[in-house]
Amino acid sequence: MPQVTKIPLLSDLPAPPSGKTGWPWTKQGEPLAEQMLDGPEYPRISIVTPSYNYGQYIEETIRSVLLQGYPNLEFIIIDGGSTDETLDIISSYEPWLSFWCSEPDEGQTDAINKGFERCTGDIFVWLNADDAYLSSTCLCEVADLYCQGNQLIVGACLNVNEYDQELIIYEQYNGISRPQTFDDYVKFWSFVPLPQPAVFIDKGLCDKAFPLNISLSTTMDYQLFLRVLAQNPKAVWVDNRWVKFKYHGLNKTLQTNKNQYEEYYKVASAEAKQVYSRLKRLTYQTTARDFMALGSIISSPDKEKLKIILKVLTHRITLIRLPLFWKVLFKSLLGQAIYQQIKYWWKRYAV
Repeated sequence: MPQVTKIPLLSDLPAPPSGKTGWPWTKQGEPLAEQMLDGPEYPRISIVTPSYNYGQYIEETIRSVLLQGYPNLEFIIIDGGSTDETLDIISSYEPWLSFWCSEPDEGQTDAINKGFERCTGDIFVWLNADDAYLSSTCLCEVADLYCQGNQLIVGACLNVNEYDQELIIYEQYNGISRPQTFDDYVKFWSFVPLPQPAVFIDKGLCDKAFPLNISLSTTMDYQLFLRVLAQNPKAVWVDNRWVKFKYHGLNKTLQTNKNQYEEYYKVASAEAKQVYSRLKRLTYQTTARDFMALGSIISSPDKEKLKIILKVLTHRITLIRLPLFWKVLFKSLLGQAIYQQIKYWWKRYAV
């Protein structure tokens, strides 16, 4: 295991690539003292970065962590056997890493599990190899909030494309979440995703949540957050953009598939089983299946919607209790143009 040296200064690190300027290339955070103002050490923050062939991004990730100037950092990189320039980049920063390895694994979740097994800190977070801390004071701010007794600390992300231009991914959600309970989050059809790389969690809560299911390809963070929320943590939400979340076409966030909704259902049902009573669990599963059926209707071609609605109703009559079902039904009966006109006049003249 590499021996971590002192807090690195900008001058200690490898020179940035040509043309790279600003944070975290030619600027750094102010190094913090070994102890906080009131005497104790800063809480230890364990950061795990899973990596595989992200050599074009990972150096910014690494520098954004090391140049925080945070004195009690545990930074672990688990690489899945990259064949690009990733390993050369990681090894050039080895003196300031707590641990790194490169070996074949069973995917991103497996790498996160391996990294977590080595964590000894007070606070856990995983930062993907294509994300980076946007703020040079992120870890200091997290430490202050943790010392106030918060166990779940949620910041915000800035969503950008591969050219670092801001993106609006969803109108209702753009890297900013809201306070949520387990009951809110288990409703995968309406939950607001927590901005994963900007979520810092008390290690004790994570000890009860790990290992994550390595068969999950896109919902491992959903599983983790459900397991954490099930423990009713003291939580704080802050509207600070701590992390740059990069959308570039290679990350799984943009590679949705028809099985993703089923994966959410699988995770949510399994976690609800651990928390809810039998009656509440049955009620939840009925509602969840209704929304799954409604999702299949919404995604069907317009010309086939009415036929599919009638077919689905033969085995899911409980759909009629959902307001969204009636919206979809009326839209399919009236047609998009007439439906939108009625909706417009209703909003304008309804009392």
